[in-house]
Amino acid sequence: MSRIACLRIPRFQIAAQLKYDPSLKNKPLVLVTGGEGKKTLSQKIVVCSALASKEYIQPGMRLSEARAICGDLISLQYDTKLYEEAQTEIARQLINLSPRVSGVEPGIFLLDASGLSHLGGESRLATNALKILSKLSYVESRIGIADSAFAASIATRLKGRRWHMVPHGKDKSFIAPMPVEYLPLEQESVDILRDLGIKTIGEFARLSIASVAERFNDEGRKAHELALGLDHRRPTLPQVLKDRQCSMEIGAPIESLNQTLFILKSLIDRLSSDLKRDGLCAEELLVSFFNENDLFDERPIKLIAPTNSAKFLIEVIKLSLETTKLQREFTGVRVAVQRYCDETWQQSHLSMSATVDEQMVLNEPSMLLLQRLTTRLGEGKVVHPQASDGYGLTGSGCWAHVIDTRARSIRRTVSETYKQSVNPVDVDYILKRAGAAGLVSNLVLKKPHEPVKVMVELKDDQPVSLAYAGNWYRISLITTPECLSGFWWDKLIRNSYYVAMIQPSQSSEISESLVVLLAKRHLQDSWQIEGVYD
Repeated sequence: MSRIACLRIPRFQIAAQLKYDPSLKNKPLVLVTGGEGKKTLSQKIVVCSALASKEYIQPGMRLSEARAICGDLISLQYDTKLYEEAQTEIARQLINLSPRVSGVEPGIFLLDASGLSHLGGESRLATNALKILSKLSYVESRIGIADSAFAASIATRLKGRRWHMVPHGKDKSFIAPMPVEYLPLEQESVDILRDLGIKTIGEFARLSIASVAERFNDEGRKAHELALGLDHRRPTLPQVLKDRQCSMEIGAPIESLNQTLFILKSLIDRLSSDLKRDGLCAEELLVSFFNENDLFDERPIKLIAPTNSAKFLIEVIKLSLETTKLQREFTGVRVAVQRYCDETWQQSHLSMSATVDEQMVLNEPSMLLLQRLTTRLGEGKVVHPQASDGYGLTGSGCWAHVIDTRARSIRRTVSETYKQSVNPVDVDYILKRAGAAGLVSNLVLKKPHEPVKVMVELKDDQPVSLAYAGNWYRISLITTPECLSGFWWDKLIRNSYYVAMIQPSQSSEISESLVVLLAKRHLQDSWQIEGVYD
């Protein structure tokens, strides 16, 4: 009798995302789909982390609802390609344990567990599988072994157990007391069964196949077969993926940039030909330099757009070598395609102009220019000056990233990225807190020659009073801050701007109120008034 092992990684997409970006650990994180452009808050949550679940956030919830519950919530776009590559990486490692490995769902694998007596038995297989996944940073993995794939998968759901082995011939009795939610049924079907008093898989299995098929159609028939212990799924031979890399060993050490590029060109030409033949485009390269057997320089190069153009790829590597020079001579070099995607077979646009829905797309010269800036300045440094709403500080604004560094490729257009990078003013909040006057729509800001430094009294991090021009003023109304940071016109700043209505204290000889532009300079930890509205 065959034996099948099922390996499960709970919240697999979240685990893969944390492995890709460890800075997200111990933070409430959700993965969302849909809702492009201005409709980002209408995005639906697909997967949520354990911390997000503790905040009562659930899959299917709108992102706007989740943010209302948890203000610190971090949302990322569901990255199908990232999870597929993580799945492939795991499958490659599991081949060392079993000749047949299949990935049935994201984070769920089936392994052939037959004939393991001479390899230490099923316990040894479970231990080795969990060790492999721990090394790959998936430390919460679970494994179950049974006669059928369905029973093995349920064994991975047992709480408090990293692995569980169902004895031979005991699959049906093992799954009988399990809840019907474990069956592959829609939630509506599960609710109907619950209303009928059917709570376990065993109770569902006792129903006649005719009545189940009549009520739940083909979905119910398949679930009924699983409830009876009939599962014909078996792990298959893994698909062998081509290793897209080229390397070369040189007889004598090389240090010259021209010689280096000459060698790299031959490697890139070979990789480019392979990509074009298979209809693929590179998204990320990894260039490694060796001195004898010593790997001394390894540089990942992310492309702002997928391409299989050898000319473009060699130009990008050249930019990297000019920006960060090699520290020593090398005797060997390797170029690998870390990430790739299907070629779109679309003609390049001739200009950077508005197209459908007023979206801007990049032509190849524009892409090369952005790639040069990104390579030389660093990831996330290519920005576009975006003006603010204009009711506050004249000439203020923020830097909008031309390329979203969280995106795996430049699937978004430039104009979409601009829109998502600018935070709109919360007009409703200002109207509620300060009324229409808080927007100072009919007032003119008069700025002094130099900003006036003031002393500000805080209560719960909120300005409540200030000393200005020799008098104390009480802050009666204040807007939410507008934050401006970055190298604004080549000057490093990090300020928060408020529009505040201030009233003199009772002991002051001044009786009139003022509306001022109040700024907190975070780098200097000081406050100043940069203008008075008149």
